[in-house]
Amino acid sequence: MPPKTAKDKDGGIDFLATGFQVSTNCAFSVKIMENFKIRSDHLLTEIKADEKGIEDFEGQILRLKQRKRFLQKRIVENKEWASHYDKEFGPFVAKYHNFMEQMDMLYKNAKVKHADGLKLLMQHFDYHPEFKRW
Repeated sequence: MPPKTAKDKDGGIDFLATGFQVSTNCAFSVKIMENFKIRSDHLLTEIKADEKGIEDFEGQILRLKQRKRFLQKRIVENKEWASHYDKEFGPFVAKYHNFMEQMDMLYKNAKVKHADGLKLLMQHFDYHPEFKRW
């Protein structure tokens, strides 16, 4: 169906009305194109932001994968160390416990000797611990 055109009183084409309609249609077309351009630019901006976000996530994933490999390596090393701990460090632990027992005995002996020394001072020199002077 051909588009309707405005007709004047004589039945001819009304160029003024037709021109106005063409101008209106052109203005609407321009407005549609401007809206399309604005939305297109907005979408392009969002796409660029999304691409930047993807790069950021890929970098984060890379760092996490590197950390995971590092931690897995450390787990293997620590398990190996723990499996050899008793064999390699067991004698040192036993020596340490032996040393602590000896120190405990030496300390108890020193306490007894100190108490005996105080008794000797009290008997021979009238020393009284509560009235001592520094």
